[in-house]
Amino acid sequence: MKRKIVFLDVDGTLMQENGQVPASAITAVREARKNGHLLFLCTGRSKAAIFKNITEIGFDGVIGGAGVYAEINGDILYKKSLTLEEVTFLVDYFQERDIHFMMESDDINYGSPGLKDFYIKAIESDSNVSDEFLTKDDHPLQQLMNITKFDETLYQANINKICFIGSENTSYQEIEKDIKERLNIVPSSFVKFGKASGEVSSLGVHKAVGIKFILEHLDLSQEDTIGIGDSINDLEMIEYCAVGIAMGNARTELKAIADEVTAPIDEDGIYKSFKKHHLI
Repeated sequence: MKRKIVFLDVDGTLMQENGQVPASAITAVREARKNGHLLFLCTGRSKAAIFKNITEIGFDGVIGGAGVYAEINGDILYKKSLTLEEVTFLVDYFQERDIHFMMESDDINYGSPGLKDFYIKAIESDSNVSDEFLTKDDHPLQQLMNITKFDETLYQANINKICFIGSENTSYQEIEKDIKERLNIVPSSFVKFGKASGEVSSLGVHKAVGIKFILEHLDLSQEDTIGIGDSINDLEMIEYCAVGIAMGNARTELKAIADEVTAPIDEDGIYKSFKKHHLI
């Protein structure tokens, strides 16, 4: 069959909330690549947070930061970081409202005052730790702590995007209203950040932008693309790809615009969609 180019979201699509990738998904990705298809990560995660258990599966490239950059074989094709002025605005905005936040760069994350305590308390109070994780070191928030600096200035250059933690004092809608005219904002796809959490990047940044750069660089056609995701930051990817697939556990808004819905992540959704489209 004709070669396809597949773009896979990570959290909630390729990787479960407990940080594990279903064995069926690993098999699907590796078999599809053996069959000549191209597989790209298309994730909201920045490079520092794409951990070994994801990269070792084997992919042809990465679109990271929900469209902030695109790379093939480690070579960055394009990148659109937040400006220092935008970072300064967001740091001041969140600190004035006592909202915890995390700033992502390619190599390291930077945490706001109080974020480390939030992580520690969340890990300690997580009732599923004994069931989901072998040790606390396997907890996704512990993994984030390991790549985050908490004692550096927050007015940093080269920041890809900023994730803020849900707050009881300020709703997501209020934050969105305040900043959507000058910055791109979407709800967070990371469950453990809370329902009112979100992520902020420069205007015009979304996953479809990264996909276009990949296709142009490789001289490939949009008609051969497949996108699979579960969250709001996957909307543009699902709309742009020739076949847009929502996971069974996806947000209702994504299912509504997807071409089709596969099974949930814990019911071999990726494997089943790959079989359906004859990638494997």
